[in-house]
Amino acid sequence: MSLDLDSETITIRCPHCSIMYEETISRLKYEPKLSCPSCDKYVGVNLLELYTALESVQSSCDALLQKLANGPSGRSLS
Repeated sequence: MSLDLDSETITIRCPHCSIMYEETISRLKYEPKLSCPSCDKYVGVNLLELYTALESVQSSCDALLQKLANGPSGRSLS
């Protein structure tokens, strides 16, 4: 099962003025160089780190779903 996390938000801290603000994952994927809403300086997003984190979340959710499907005894519930 594939998760669609594009509409979820991530809190970003500007490295220049330290303000914290939220951006959607979708925007970060397609616009990895953002302008801080407070100081207007550019904030870069490391796409490799973003995609690695998203893959980790997907793997964790897949493992959880598999565990839930197998039930407490480790056997499949179907």
